[in-house]
Amino acid sequence: MMIKSSLTVLLLLSSLLVSAQSFRWDIGVNGGIANYFGDLASETGTNSLKVYQKNTRYSFGGFARLRASHNIGVSFHLNYILIAGADSLNKDSDRTSRNLSFRNNMFEGSARLEYYPIIINDLGGKKRYTADLHLMLFGGLGLTYSNPQASLNGSWENLRPLQTEGVSYSALQPVIPLGFGAFSTFRAGRARFKRHRVGVEVNWRLTFTDYLDDVSTTYIDNETIREEQGEIAAELADRRVGSDGRAGGIRGNPNRNDNYATIMFSYSYLVGFQGSDFRRPRYNYGGGRKRRTKF
Repeated sequence: MMIKSSLTVLLLLSSLLVSAQSFRWDIGVNGGIANYFGDLASETGTNSLKVYQKNTRYSFGGFARLRASHNIGVSFHLNYILIAGADSLNKDSDRTSRNLSFRNNMFEGSARLEYYPIIINDLGGKKRYTADLHLMLFGGLGLTYSNPQASLNGSWENLRPLQTEGVSYSALQPVIPLGFGAFSTFRAGRARFKRHRVGVEVNWRLTFTDYLDDVSTTYIDNETIREEQGEIAAELADRRVGSDGRAGGIRGNPNRNDNYATIMFSYSYLVGFQGSDFRRPRYNYGGGRKRRTKF
């Protein structure tokens, strides 16, 4: 089902690219904060929706966007995203005795379909048309390289090869980016066209794995891990103080997958302009148009 859905979206994106050759691209960079939601999150319940948390880290990357039509865009993104979590950050929870922690240096590539429900071409309403504003909704498909690590004796150990819960999982994980944002395009100085663009977006990633943090189910026998994976794996699998190393205790919650989100600010520059005076509506609300005016 996931493969069929992915192919459908990719075919749609391809058709837009073919039909949009007369429009223009913008290429840019972005950066911001990243939050992780999972078994080792520093906040739980409604507190997990805080913009800045104790385990908040950062993200940055680059992108290219193609304007496929007046209200539709297609964008391609490459991002580095750092997420982290630790039981020690949630002192109001009974999870502190579990004593687990992690970080994950992730690399993500994605393709998104963007819809602009509201467009204001004359931002400020002074009839100068030097800046516009686009509100944006988007969704797409992505692939993330995930590499959870834990600190032991001053060094970071890769957790996935150690199989701390006796489970083998892939480093490559599909994700679905969903979100909203806005961007403004403006012209600088006496330039004829608007070529500079700044924006902000909130991007939630729906994942299909519970192992971004290497924590999901129950403890397995610590001696078995030591024999099969070595001493480092045994130490990182069970870090409870005074633990007897027996199997069966709750280590994570397998009923909820891990997810992550970013809030990113961006700058991009418009390229590939055809040189003609595109004409756009002064306002656009979900496809409705008012007085046409110069772009």
